Amino acid sequence: MSRTEDQIIVPCGTPQLGAGSKSRVLLIVAVFMLFLAASGLGDQHALLATVAHLQYREVGFSPLAWEIKVEPGERFTKEPPLSRTGVFRGRFCLGPDTNLFLPFAWDSSAQRLYLDLNRNRDLTDDPAGVFVGTGTGVQLYRGLRLEFPSPGGPYQVRVDAHVFEQGGIPRVFLYVRSLWEGAVEFSGKKWYVAVIGKPDGRLGPAASLKEINSRLILRPWAEKDKPFLWWHATQRYVESLSHVKLVTFPYRYAGNAEVFDAFNLPAKLFFQDQAYRVQCRVEAGHAAPADLELSFEPTSVALGRVRVEGDFIRRLVLDGCGSADPFTAVIDAPVGEVRVPVGAYARQLVWLQCDGSTNTAIGLGTNRLAVNEVNAAVFKAGAPLRQMVEAGQANGASVSLSYRLINAGGLGFHLAFHDEKDPPRLAIRQGNKLVGEGQFEFG
Repeated sequence: MSRTEDQIIVPCGTPQLGAGSKSRVLLIVAVFMLFLAASGLGDQHALLATVAHLQYREVGFSPLAWEIKVEPGERFTKEPPLSRTGVFRGRFCLGPDTNLFLPFAWDSSAQRLYLDLNRNRDLTDDPAGVFVGTGTGVQLYRGLRLEFPSPGGPYQVRVDAHVFEQGGIPRVFLYVRSLWEGAVEFSGKKWYVAVIGKPDGRLGPAASLKEINSRLILRPWAEKDKPFLWWHATQRYVESLSHVKLVTFPYRYAGNAEVFDAFNLPAKLFFQDQAYRVQCRVEAGHAAPADLELSFEPTSVALGRVRVEGDFIRRLVLDGCGSADPFTAVIDAPVGEVRVPVGAYARQLVWLQCDGSTNTAIGLGTNRLAVNEVNAAVFKAGAPLRQMVEAGQANGASVSLSYRLINAGGLGFHLAFHDEKDPPRLAIRQGNKLVGEGQFEFG
């Protein structure tokens, strides 16, 4: 309730108070108002937090994938029978905390992966840590459940692992196969919300722009069952490792490398014209794999203006990671000028979709967008898009050509879905004579 709505109602017929009584009443009222101010009850921004209770669910696709660091040379006191060759021992380094490691032995010849889940250097007493792989050079191990501690209790993230040898040491790619999902209401509208946890022991925002962290999905409830995967994140590409060369690191850092409407889990969110502090925690008292509680606490913030130019913008995400007061602003269907928290946004995600179209173009901007309280910042975010070919540096008699899809501001876009049988093509003519032709690889 705002202070303008606070009322002190005095019943009719109340006797007149003397000067001393008036002083005591004023003192009591002053103390009461101080209590309201201190507690935040008298502040219009001190509203109750919106809380979403998210349930753990294992999924049939991989909404997040990346390569983890492997340290070779782990020693074990007990081991199962292993092959004479093709055995690698080491530890998976799962996060920045040095305690978040997992010792393993990989018997590539027998297609076996052994995890020391209790970390007691005994590989024979962890029956849930033995996995049988498929494949030869690159082996796939399914259903690893990695457990992490938290103040609310332990939680789990399920992953698949691609393991292969290169240069005498294993390389390991983890593919998350679980998430937490539920419903949340903003401004009277129901939204689907999901958290995709990066299995590194942290359920929170990234510390820098070049750090992969947990993702947030926030979409209308009616669209909750849409997969929203990039074309190269489908299972066939993931299992063949083909997607690794197709996902550029800027998109991976931005949070939407596998699910194109996902973005990095923020510490502060501006959504539906309201600023929130976001907290993600494991719900206490739940056994692993455990559920999550995602809270959105309203807060006040100075706002500035951004003039958004271009057509067919379905969503705009401004990521302020790395700034002094980092907000992530999510604006749906922006038209003209929009208001967002004052600050610097070093990364911008743009989602374009024409009415009635099933395809989507995702743009990633990395030029700093500064927003202040005085002048409107300008962001050329939308269509029209144009195709262009860039020529690289000549190498002898050959020149490399690359294909780009850009808008008027030079913002590059990728289509979420491709017809693999009909990639972009190039024809070079001298007059009416065709002197060269070819097609571009997707990516």
